[in-house]
Amino acid sequence: MKRALAILLCLVLVLSLAACGGDDSSTNTPANSGSSSNSGSASANNGGSSGNSGSEAPASTGKAYPNANPDGSINLDRIGHYDTDYDYTQNPKYKVAYLVNDTGPLYQASADAFEHWCPLFNCEWAGYITAGGDGDMFITNLQNAIDQGVTGFILDPDSTLFPSLYPILEEYPEVQWMSMMSPPRDLVETENTPVGGSMIHPYVGFDNYDAGVQQAQKLIEWKNATYPDVPWSEVGFISMDYSLSPPLHARLEGAKSVWMDVAGIEENFFAGDAVTSGINMQAGIDTISPIISTHSEFKYWLVVGLIDDFSQAAATVLDQQGLTETSCVVDFGGTALQQQWDQGQEDSYRYALFTAQNLYCEPIFGAVYAFLNGWATPDTIWPSWINYNDCGADGHTYPSLRLPTVWLTHDDYKHYLEWTDMYAHADAYPYSQEGISMDDYTAFVDVVPPEYAPQG
Repeated sequence: MKRALAILLCLVLVLSLAACGGDDSSTNTPANSGSSSNSGSASANNGGSSGNSGSEAPASTGKAYPNANPDGSINLDRIGHYDTDYDYTQNPKYKVAYLVNDTGPLYQASADAFEHWCPLFNCEWAGYITAGGDGDMFITNLQNAIDQGVTGFILDPDSTLFPSLYPILEEYPEVQWMSMMSPPRDLVETENTPVGGSMIHPYVGFDNYDAGVQQAQKLIEWKNATYPDVPWSEVGFISMDYSLSPPLHARLEGAKSVWMDVAGIEENFFAGDAVTSGINMQAGIDTISPIISTHSEFKYWLVVGLIDDFSQAAATVLDQQGLTETSCVVDFGGTALQQQWDQGQEDSYRYALFTAQNLYCEPIFGAVYAFLNGWATPDTIWPSWINYNDCGADGHTYPSLRLPTVWLTHDDYKHYLEWTDMYAHADAYPYSQEGISMDDYTAFVDVVPPEYAPQG
């Protein structure tokens, strides 16, 4: 059990830190009483309730579906994204809740984003409900919320709990759901299934191996631009790791592949595995400090920090060793980096691969809404994003929608973050939107990975 909980904690961190954007407080709001209606089909969407409380409701355009095709037909690849020209008040007002395994800033950041989208989709927020790390309590919370009329759920349990939740959810055909930070799997592993078994529902997230590749490429780019004449033999490369977590370890594998392709010097590559220390800044310091201090032959260091805490730890150690100017740290996260820059602090932690929390949560919330309205099913939503090597057992075609990422840099991070506010009709960041256009970035990944193509 302790091992499972440790894996869960790092899964939560790894799958959400790329999109973390809330404060450090947490709440436990009980689900409200009341009832909700499920139309069951796209033709039954009428009789909606009051308009949006977080934004002005758009004037009705007569569109049958959000983000419809030019001929008015449904676009299943875009149906889960918010459409400013669609009148959501023409549909029933569903109650939606976010159920989580435990409290913490990552859960809070997601809860804030879901609560933001709720009135825009003309839904009623039924709460951010935590289980205090207790799997039995999570199941109880789910049942209580269903009994109180909640029909839309975003679920963040211990990933080993999904097989126990699935039968409960199947008892209530009016209930629809999506997972948040880890893909829902059946835990039945065979020679032909991924780690964790087959998918049992769609998933929205990232390719962690590719995230490792991108982080290493960014480091190589920085070194070549800043110290082009330094030979690779004089450069040390560290990738932080948490080997109990397959997603985190996949980032290390991706990063190492780039280092070996570019430099080809395995003895200059170091894995900083914090599995015996934990996932926090002190654990990162305890892990990376011995590597740097015992390899004084390297003046130049490139570090894949994986998560914000580890990146801050690496930057702290490098600064203590007087290596800030000749080193670069990157990660898949960025909230801590944004906060450092806001406070005027710059060090060797220079870049972060990032997706704003509101962009992360939008298609998850929108998928639940599409299911509730009968516009899509778990097998039909996002048809372009079916990974035929990993889409569920018994003929299912559960998709894995990829999220767009950007590199946060000191020069343009405010621009991107305010663009996400503009896109999401939010006010999450305190900067100016002057000079920002909706065309500056995109909320979509337009190129489907080749491995998603049908086999044979």
